[in-house]
Amino acid sequence: MRLTDRYRLVERLDDGGTMEVWRAWDELLGRPVAVKLLAPDRADLRRAFQEGVNRAAGLSHAVLETVYDSDRTRDASGRLASFVVTEYLGGAETLADRLGRGPLTASEAADVCGQIAGALEAAHAAGVPHGDLKPGKVMLTCDEVKVVDMGFGGIVRTARDPAEAGTELAIAADAKAADVRALGTVLASCLSPGAPGELSALAARCLGADPPSAGEIADLLGADDGPPNAAFTAPGAAPRAGQRTRTMRPPPAPRGRPRRTGVRLAAVALVVAIPATAAAAILVSAPRSPITVPPARTGTAPPPSTPPRTRPPATDAGVTSALGRLRPIVSRGYASGEIRSDVAIDLNNVITNLENDLTSDRQVDVNQRIASLQDKIVTRRRERGLSPDLADELNRVLATIQA
Repeated sequence: MRLTDRYRLVERLDDGGTMEVWRAWDELLGRPVAVKLLAPDRADLRRAFQEGVNRAAGLSHAVLETVYDSDRTRDASGRLASFVVTEYLGGAETLADRLGRGPLTASEAADVCGQIAGALEAAHAAGVPHGDLKPGKVMLTCDEVKVVDMGFGGIVRTARDPAEAGTELAIAADAKAADVRALGTVLASCLSPGAPGELSALAARCLGADPPSAGEIADLLGADDGPPNAAFTAPGAAPRAGQRTRTMRPPPAPRGRPRRTGVRLAAVALVVAIPATAAAAILVSAPRSPITVPPARTGTAPPPSTPPRTRPPATDAGVTSALGRLRPIVSRGYASGEIRSDVAIDLNNVITNLENDLTSDRQVDVNQRIASLQDKIVTRRRERGLSPDLADELNRVLATIQA
């Protein structure tokens, strides 16, 4: 069976009723992919599902699965069915399957949940909740953690249990807190009865009335190297050389804020036990090391200067505002059929990458990037991937950036 004459379905991996998951082959690019197909009889979810997929496509984080494409197809009876195409995680197992062999050590639990928290932090900053976070939505390989179904998992979960449609999962204002509570449940499920009380207390705090943010949890569960172990190695296999307790690749630090490393479980205990104001007072009153000021330069050569940004920082806010105006145009164009799904995802990814670069410390040639985006719009228009009217509307917004 093929979808849109491109994706050949090879093996059904999961049939949750509302959404089928398939291992498939992308015949255009020659690579394995995962296809998640919404049940054709759930036409009531089609719009919400597509909106969730569009939000997920705009995210970029090492711990979040990558969305490649989305579209609609027809089943044998002619009914429309929406689907999303994501990266295929070959050889991975779910955290639920891993916990079936026993709990994690404290360091392993902190590692896995710290990376999940980092992914949630990035998604929440973009206004995208998960809605169905649980061990079955966390994939593990020998060196990676991946959170799947970000953005549309909650839509499918509500469909499985209609009683939840009126709960906090359906309330956008509480969606982030719901994700944090779900993360607390995941952390608690990873721990053995004899796990350090600091982690158990953090899990309880996540489930409490005033839970921390995902970013606070990510900071508390920071990197902590330990001795080699085989906790995430397949049964019967020896650990690879250099494999350590923190076997998972840490997620990238959020833009504009350095990632703190080397945080031990004692730091978790400090923040759980001491109010934030007291902790701040301790940090402010801590003794500071003297600062040695180097002698003034005596040579005639001027000190090296930092290369200037191609565009003054004062214009970044205007550029970011203009980029934000592009997203509704793309979403509206997709909903009206004026833009193909793969073109919508491609443009959203380009917009997101430029926004991320503008908030980082790296140099950005804004005019060159905008010109490249305009060329892409022209090319996609020529390929009939978007309508002339929509292309003109996008280019009018881009013209205001270069003015």
